[in-house]
Amino acid sequence: MESIDLRGKVCPFVLFYTKKRLETTPPGEKLEVLTDDPTAKETISGWCDSHHHEILEIDESGGKIKIVIKKH
Repeated sequence: MESIDLRGKVCPFVLFYTKKRLETTPPGEKLEVLTDDPTAKETISGWCDSHHHEILEIDESGGKIKIVIKKH
């Protein structure tokens, strides 16, 4: 699983970098996004829903947010 660390960045940059990484992620693969921007949960979830990617996990622990996306 690929991982992208976007802690310290805020939306829309979190979404922008997530979208860019997903462009090169093969279908069926997972992408782990690490962020500390609480708005990213809704922004990335909404974008994934509209682009038919699946949110597998959102974990908020240890002062960070981990979002795992499965690309379709």
